[in-house]
Amino acid sequence: MTGDNTSATFLGLLNYYVQLGHPTFRLRAKEYAGYFQDNFKVTSRLTLNLGLRYDYWPPYQEVKNLRTSFDPAKRAIVLGTDLETMYKLGATLPSVVQRIQSLGGKFITYQEAGMPRELYKTPKTEFGPRIGFAYRLSTSNRPMVLRGGYRISHFTIPLRTWTAGERSNAPYFARLTNSTDSAALSPDGIPNYTMRSVPTIIAGVNSSNAIDLSNASSITRGSPLAWYFAQTMPTPRVQDWNFTLEKEVMSNTVLRASYIGNHADKLEQFNSYNDATPTYIWYATTGQALPTGEFSGVALRPYDQTVYGTLAEMRMSGWSNFNGISLEAERRFSGGYGFQLFYNVGNALRAGGKYPRGNSMVLAENQFLPGAVPKDYDTRNAFLNYLRDTDIPKHRVRWNWIADLPVGKGKPLAHNAGRVLDKFIGGWQVAGMGSLRSNYFTLPAGTYPTGNKIEMYGYQYPIQDCRSGACYPGYLWWNGYIPPNRINSVDTNGKPNGVMGVPANYKPAAAPLIPWGSTTLPANAPANTNVSSFWDTNTVWVPLKDGTVQRLAYNDNLHPWRNQFLPSVLQWGLDASLFKAIPIGERFNIRFNADFFNVLNHPGNPNSVGGDGVLSTRNSGQAARELQLTLRLTW
Repeated sequence: MTGDNTSATFLGLLNYYVQLGHPTFRLRAKEYAGYFQDNFKVTSRLTLNLGLRYDYWPPYQEVKNLRTSFDPAKRAIVLGTDLETMYKLGATLPSVVQRIQSLGGKFITYQEAGMPRELYKTPKTEFGPRIGFAYRLSTSNRPMVLRGGYRISHFTIPLRTWTAGERSNAPYFARLTNSTDSAALSPDGIPNYTMRSVPTIIAGVNSSNAIDLSNASSITRGSPLAWYFAQTMPTPRVQDWNFTLEKEVMSNTVLRASYIGNHADKLEQFNSYNDATPTYIWYATTGQALPTGEFSGVALRPYDQTVYGTLAEMRMSGWSNFNGISLEAERRFSGGYGFQLFYNVGNALRAGGKYPRGNSMVLAENQFLPGAVPKDYDTRNAFLNYLRDTDIPKHRVRWNWIADLPVGKGKPLAHNAGRVLDKFIGGWQVAGMGSLRSNYFTLPAGTYPTGNKIEMYGYQYPIQDCRSGACYPGYLWWNGYIPPNRINSVDTNGKPNGVMGVPANYKPAAAPLIPWGSTTLPANAPANTNVSSFWDTNTVWVPLKDGTVQRLAYNDNLHPWRNQFLPSVLQWGLDASLFKAIPIGERFNIRFNADFFNVLNHPGNPNSVGGDGVLSTRNSGQAARELQLTLRLTW
């Protein structure tokens, strides 16, 4: 065994694993709802719309109750059904359960945990009022109308959020491994055991039983996980409100101006309270080396240092806010054409409601330096996770239209066409839709502010990025970090090998902690340190209590630019259709469509801006142009 994966494969020296997981979910969901709504004409000018809706979503059901929870007080996994039933259904193996128990894990019934069989409760008192009004401001033939409304709506907990966590929970999920290269599984607790021992399993020779399902000793401490619902799960809700001024400015044409807002709360988030302390945080706060041995996978965890890994309680603690303005022009189809044109501008911010990732995860205090984040859960959540929702553009223009082509009998062109000719050239229509939207890019977390002002260049500086050996066009979108030796640089033969076209007065707004060209010895670095070997890195040297110095990358999980977004590329597209309906007698109808997607083929307009400030135009943010032809017969 050489340690090289390719040579090990030729020698038949492989690692093996079998991954177990939750069987196919057989879910049942119910919803109970009722509503009352009516219009009330208060005066000749004022109409009210009043309503009340009731919603109740009982907890999700799994047909065989194959679901789990966790009891933090008893440090135990709570089962929705007994272990014998789980074995019969193939949901887990006795060896897996026994192994987790031997590590110190516990399994208890929902009765022992004092939980309902569904393992959580939902409220039965969710009422959503609605009120709307329309007030005519004048009595002219084309009056201006003021409309407004407010409502509270409830919606169920997203199902994907639950299944994604549940499928990875113990004792369903387990990875049985045969790998003596892992320190946790090798006989002497040191990695790469196969490099200093005689192999006992050769692939294709005696590897058919490399994994023994009756032996789950490869489940290590920190492997058992629990993603689970809080005992009480409030129903998510959203409050919407709007005010609209509407005026008919000409026949069949209306202009509208609206203020729109909403506030959602009780969005799903996960209180992840047993994640391991990050390496830099550990060294900087304890001054000790990382733990090794059997307990190394749990020793850095704040809640349990014996058996469990990630423990994440789903709480409905998230919220979102939106405020915006909408301008609209609409012409109802008349005289051969109709259209709608919308412009929306708004700000959307949220914490949570985005599956178990990003700002849906509320990290514990051990993920940061002492005192860096609030101790209170809700205050810490707001500090870490309330940020701009970049999926919702700040500016967006949308339009759609439909029009008759002016060709055929009675039309400006070929208006005297005969019946047969008109069947072919008359009755054609064209329709389409398009949009233009703004985007954001995220300020990089791999470099740190230099003190220079962030400058947005947009399309001001076309560049050629030659760092890969080939030159590709793009733009210098903002003053991110480009190593000084790659700014307008060429190789010994005079061939460009950097970012060409960067202005002479360029000053990066960010740089690594040890930028290229630095000659200053970093703090605590040994005196014989060759600084140039660490250029363009965030390497730091942390002194430990035993007198040694640990070298690693700096990361305190609170970058100065975290949750910061700047304007990116405007993205736009257009789709259109040419179509015609051809009646055949009274019972048959043929419709022909030619659909053009991305009809103007807007290439070279990507979505992302790099942390170095470069916007590459190698890839487009839109799909390629497509043409679709269809012929449909109805009767």
